Amino acid sequence: MQAQSRLVFEETVSEAFLVKQMPAGNSSQTHSNSIIQLLNDGGTTSGKAGGRPTRKPEFVVRMERHARIADAGEVLQLRVQLQKVSITGDVHYRGFDLGSALLPEQVKMTVRLLSSQQKELKRYNLPAVGLTKNGVIALETTVPDTSNSQGYTLKVEGMELVYTTADVRKVQDQIDLIKDYYAADATLSKALQDITLINPDDVDRIKQQDQRLRDMEEMLKKLQEKRFTEKLGLNQYDPQRYTSKSNQLNQLLKERRRAINHTLATLDQQFYNRGISLMARNNLAAASTYFVKSLEVNPRFAPAHLQLARLDFMAGNLHEAAGRTRDILTQMRVDPETEQMALGLAHDIYSAFVTQGHAFNSRGDYHSAVAAYADARTLCSTIGGLRCNMPALNDGESRAVYGYYRGIVEEGKRLLGRNDLAGAEQLADEAIAFQQQYDYILHDAPDATELQGQVKYQYYVQHIDKGRQAMKAKDYPYALNQFEAALALEQSYTFQPIRELNSLLQQAAKPVLLSQLTDGYAQAMNNRLADARAIASAAESMRTRYALEKDAEVQAKYVQLRDRIFTQECLNVQADYDRHYQNAQGLIKERKFIAADMAYQAAIKAAGSKATCMIATFTAEDGRNTIAAAAAYQRMLEDVNRMVAIGRYTDAIQKYSAAEQHYLAQSVGRFGLDHISLYNYAREQHTLPFTATVVGHFTAMQEEKAALQLLMNLLNKGYAKGKTTKVQEQLGIQLAIKDVQSGQTDAPKVQAAGYTQGDKKLKKLGKAYEKERKKLAKN
Repeated sequence: MQAQSRLVFEETVSEAFLVKQMPAGNSSQTHSNSIIQLLNDGGTTSGKAGGRPTRKPEFVVRMERHARIADAGEVLQLRVQLQKVSITGDVHYRGFDLGSALLPEQVKMTVRLLSSQQKELKRYNLPAVGLTKNGVIALETTVPDTSNSQGYTLKVEGMELVYTTADVRKVQDQIDLIKDYYAADATLSKALQDITLINPDDVDRIKQQDQRLRDMEEMLKKLQEKRFTEKLGLNQYDPQRYTSKSNQLNQLLKERRRAINHTLATLDQQFYNRGISLMARNNLAAASTYFVKSLEVNPRFAPAHLQLARLDFMAGNLHEAAGRTRDILTQMRVDPETEQMALGLAHDIYSAFVTQGHAFNSRGDYHSAVAAYADARTLCSTIGGLRCNMPALNDGESRAVYGYYRGIVEEGKRLLGRNDLAGAEQLADEAIAFQQQYDYILHDAPDATELQGQVKYQYYVQHIDKGRQAMKAKDYPYALNQFEAALALEQSYTFQPIRELNSLLQQAAKPVLLSQLTDGYAQAMNNRLADARAIASAAESMRTRYALEKDAEVQAKYVQLRDRIFTQECLNVQADYDRHYQNAQGLIKERKFIAADMAYQAAIKAAGSKATCMIATFTAEDGRNTIAAAAAYQRMLEDVNRMVAIGRYTDAIQKYSAAEQHYLAQSVGRFGLDHISLYNYAREQHTLPFTATVVGHFTAMQEEKAALQLLMNLLNKGYAKGKTTKVQEQLGIQLAIKDVQSGQTDAPKVQAAGYTQGDKKLKKLGKAYEKERKKLAKN
């Protein structure tokens, strides 16, 4: 299109705008003054010779304004372009060029299209043209060419730079970025000094060293996120060598990270090596500390466990050394060298336990000797590959076990001699438990069993003596309890029994049994039959246990209790029967015949619960027969209500009719019950669909007047008239037929109005009536 157009006007003009501190006449000048102040704070100018004060910064914004008009036939193409934008003057802040930030966001101008006679044809006010360093097309438009003149010109007037708040913020952001650059440089310089203090070989403070390194890594990451190289063009100008320092620090951090990570990954070995070094210098306490540190890093590092076990062994802590060594060989995966060293240490520990046992045996401390030999045997049985001197162990352990066992028994006999039965019994139990624990050594030893038998016999005699004393004091329950305790000991142990014990048991049991039977009789008299039956059952067991079945006095008391329980049970049954019967009588007075019938049935059931009592039930049976008709009538009405509730309306109507027939046939009125007609029943119903069904029923039964009255009542209660259309029409037809048959001569419309009484809800009935009357008249 440009190739086919003719250039009518073209002009290129250089523009320069000086930006300096001036009184604020508008918002743009206010914003440019703010920018000048920001540059001034950065010291972009220097003072003059002779001590003259520093001048305010200023800069020039230059650009070319290119305007052209092209003839494209019927239209003129207008174009104004700003290009070759540059900024000179005081545009540096601490060495960095701020030219791109000092460019205003907008420029405003007015463009006028003039004819060859310099007459204004078109004016374009451009108050806010966006300006960029690469230039901008301020105006590009077309206008109709109506004069076919070749003297068109474009005149640009009032061109002015517009600085905004965004321009101030842009300069401020760039200055802040430069300040951050210098601050970051100071941070980098300090970090390059501090990184030399991070020592990967300082295993005691390696966690602190690692944290310091992490802090420096995080610091460098945050500096890199500021993107100084990209935003400030550090590849062209980097006065502090920031990029070089950043790369240098990054490299040093990576080297320290590799070293720190290696130390952390092998920290257990590092602590272990430090412990071995201290152990070689005989600093055992410090060595132990480093072995513990090694295990804090790696709880299953077997070499450190082995060295701690060795230190425990050297310090005489055999149990700790044995436990740790056993864990190494049974629960950890170890290298062959560590395994052989652990087996050697385990053998030394085993030998030390056996030596301890021998020493305790020689001093007569058999308890400690047993424990030492037990430790040796446990170590030997749990660690595979450990070579144990079993003959020496078995011999020493046997002497220790026998010595300790005899000591327990002798002490028990001494306490028995002093009549301390509780102490002697405790030691006998302890000796038996010990014998069971070391059955492979003490299998045939009789001492503990004999001691236990002697102690139990003394208890046996004591129980019998206490029972006799209680018998004299007539405290028969306590006496029986003591004789029972003696009998239990006699049956559990093999000592010589006292023959009169069975006789004493019987003598003590009889008074107790008689007392229980008397108490049972009192419970039965008080109608506490559950307690009485429990006593009777317990008494039966006692009679058998103590051979008192044939005792006349006991037998008489037992029969008396049994009979009283039976009598009381029959009295209770009779009372239940009478209560239900009286309840039925009261319900009859209230005309609740269904409930009364149920009460009669409950009375009959109560009498049948214990047939042996032979309770007479004829009064309840006669009562049921007497009210049977009334109860049946009320049940039929209940069925009607239930059917209405579940929507079985037709069945409800049939059941109500059956109830009505039953009422009349059985003279139910004699029971004081009133029967209401189906019409009244339906009229009082709140279930309106049921009432509607009754309307249909009356209609079908040719009872039109009842149906009409019930229908009107139904509609007055708010029942939807649309649901009664069919029944209204049927009712209207039937009423018309009956009126014709009876010789009714009134006009159909008049008669229909009499039936509907002017109620619009019965309009369908009236229309059906009139239609049927007209139809019958034609026929």
